Amino acid sequence: MIISMTGYGKGEVREAGGAVAVEVRTVNHRFLECSIRVPRSLNGYEREIEKIVRGSVKRGHVYVTVAFDKGIESEGFTINKEFLRRTYHMLSEFAMEEGIPGRVDIGTLISLPDVLSASLEGALPEHLWERVRRSLETALERCREMRRNEGAELAKDISRRLSSLEKGVARIEKKAPSAMRRSIARAKERLRQLIDGGEVDESRWMTEAALMAERMDFSEELVRLRSHLVQFRAVLEKADEVSKSLTFLLQEMHREATTTANKASDASIIRECLALKEGVEKIREQVQNLE
Repeated sequence: MIISMTGYGKGEVREAGGAVAVEVRTVNHRFLECSIRVPRSLNGYEREIEKIVRGSVKRGHVYVTVAFDKGIESEGFTINKEFLRRTYHMLSEFAMEEGIPGRVDIGTLISLPDVLSASLEGALPEHLWERVRRSLETALERCREMRRNEGAELAKDISRRLSSLEKGVARIEKKAPSAMRRSIARAKERLRQLIDGGEVDESRWMTEAALMAERMDFSEELVRLRSHLVQFRAVLEKADEVSKSLTFLLQEMHREATTTANKASDASIIRECLALKEGVEKIREQVQNLE
C-alpha cells in the first residue's frame, strides 16, 4: 500500500499528576526533516524524539509538538531558593532607598530568569519520559494511519488517470497504420507535383519512401510507453517508498509522448499525444505527495 506524506495524529497519556500530549503533523518534503517543539524540561531530548520519528516515517517534513500540564512541567525543576532570597532582599532595600511604592511579590520574583533550575542534572524522571514516549508513539501511529488512508485514495485516483493514459495509447496504436499510409500518400503526391507531371523513378521513390517511413515511425515509442505503463502499475502496488520510481517513469512517459507527437503528421494523433502529456503531468502532481 502506498502512503501519502500528509497526515496528523495526536497521542495523550493522562495519569495522576497531569497529562502529556504529543501532536505530529507531516507535509510534503523531498527528504525526511523533523521540527520538534518541547517544554523546557524536555530540552536535550529532541534527538531521542527524532530517533523514534525516523523509525516510523521515511519521508516528509514532520512537525512534533509536546505539551505538559503545568503540574507536570514543574516535575523536572527545582526552585533556586537562595537566588530568590537574595533577590527579594535586594529589591526590597532598593525600593525603600529610592522611595518606590509597592511591594515585591512572588509573581515578580518567579518571572525572573534562573529562578527555576533543572533537577537531576537536567534528566527527566523516568516515568515522565515514558509518558512522552507512549504519547509520541500513539501520535505517530494515528498519523501513519491517516497517511495510509490518504495514500489509498491517491492510489485510486492515480490508477483511474493511468487507465485514461492506457486508452489514449490504444487509440494511437489503432490510428497509426492508416495515418502512416496517408502520410506516405501525401508525400508521394507532393513529389509528383514537384516534378511537374514527369515520371517518378519507382526505385528512387521506394528508397525515399523507406527513409521517410523510418523518420515517421513511432512504433518503438508506443512500445516503450506501454512498458512504462505496466511498470508504473507494478510499482504502484508496492508497499515501499514509491515516489522516486514513479516520478522517473512519468518523465520517460512524457518523453515518449513528446517524441511521438514530433514524428506524427496526423492531427488526431498529435492531439492524443498532447492529452497524454497533460495526463502525465496531472499524475505527477499526485505522485509528489507520496512517500
